[in-house]
Amino acid sequence: MKGPARPVLPIIPHHFPRRITSLSAPPFRIPKSAIRNSRTCIGKVRGLNSPLLSMRRSIPQLMFTILVLGLLLLREAQAPPLAGIEETFINWLAANSNGERQRAPLMLVEINDNCLMEYPWPWTPLNYAAFLDGSLQFHARVAAIEPVLAWEKRNLTPDQSLQQPQYAKLLHYRILQTPKLELGAELGFPEDPDVLPPMQPLPVFRNVKGATDAVPEYTVIEAEPGEDIRLTAALGFANVPTTEPVAQHAPLVFRYRGQVVPSFALEAMMLWYGVLPEDVEVHLGSDIRLGSKLTIPINQAGAMLVDWKVPYDRAGFDDLELAVDQLEHNHPPVIDPYQLKDRLLVLARTDVQAQTMLLPSGRMGSTGELLGAALATAETNAFARPAGLAGIAVVLLLGMILGWVATERRKLWVAPVALGFGAAYLLLCLAVFEAIRVALPLTPMLGLTVFVALFRLLAPIAPDR
Repeated sequence: MKGPARPVLPIIPHHFPRRITSLSAPPFRIPKSAIRNSRTCIGKVRGLNSPLLSMRRSIPQLMFTILVLGLLLLREAQAPPLAGIEETFINWLAANSNGERQRAPLMLVEINDNCLMEYPWPWTPLNYAAFLDGSLQFHARVAAIEPVLAWEKRNLTPDQSLQQPQYAKLLHYRILQTPKLELGAELGFPEDPDVLPPMQPLPVFRNVKGATDAVPEYTVIEAEPGEDIRLTAALGFANVPTTEPVAQHAPLVFRYRGQVVPSFALEAMMLWYGVLPEDVEVHLGSDIRLGSKLTIPINQAGAMLVDWKVPYDRAGFDDLELAVDQLEHNHPPVIDPYQLKDRLLVLARTDVQAQTMLLPSGRMGSTGELLGAALATAETNAFARPAGLAGIAVVLLLGMILGWVATERRKLWVAPVALGFGAAYLLLCLAVFEAIRVALPLTPMLGLTVFVALFRLLAPIAPDR
């Protein structure tokens, strides 16, 4: 018997599909969007350890880290050594800013080399009386004399010795006529440190806050005017500690046997604004407040930053004496009376022998020039002030923006972004300083920039980033 018939299967060659591909429909292509979605789904199925997801999760942590690190850097920037870097940056801003500055109501009467050819040094009371005569003739508001009014009789010629009493009386009379007068003095140390002379009474500041360790201290008054002269005028100490390679700061306070006393510049400001010592508040490391008239930013040593670009008037002593003579004879004076009326007149040495410090311009200068620039800065209120809370907010906000931008870019862009951001921040600091004389912090912003760059380079990232 024959069994059931087996089904006959068609013989299909192995190459048959290739033959019919041309007769079939076009092959199906999967869209690229579906491929990307499938990769994302595979990443979710495999777990949440994807580098891209880790990066996205770490962004809030990065922002929090930037906030904490920024606050820490801002606090450390107020103490050494970062405080010194900040002061150097402020000096750089002041030197490179080109904003317009108001002319100070100040006249620096120079005892220069041309003047000393006609009136040799040391001077007699007659020369200083001539200066006070000029300040009275032109109605100056305040007159200040930086050289110490002290004369040694052994250095005088016989003719000067005979005329000295008469000249001294004339000078005393001019001092009594001058409504507001400051005389220079110098602090120092005794020859024998174990033997101190009696302490002299001086106007001191009672409202002093902060540590006084950094304030220069002296134990004796090394040079001062005679007693009959200094009792009728204010006394200011013209010492300038040589602790800076370039003269950038002017001292405002000193310590005399533990008591805080005003410098020549601060005493002149007090006379200019009509402020008494009991109205002055000294906050070392912050500011000095002359009542409600003026607030002067100072460092821990009690020194103010000088803006050397503030313009003010200068004239030689011989020109002032000639102008007084011309005014008495009804001739047009060589100096415009407007430059002297209701101004602060400062008599100071600017000759070659007095040039003992290096100025920011690169030339040598004298103590009188430093005091003149400091007074011009104060009169025009051209102080470089820290940004305060606004600066803190700016640094933290820009740091967070930089962190977000860095995480959205490839590693290749980290260095260009950081360098460009740093350059843009410096330009922003210059623009703000020229506009409102406010200095934004430097070291906190640089620290955040370096941290963000290192984080972006070392943090795990997605393979395609």
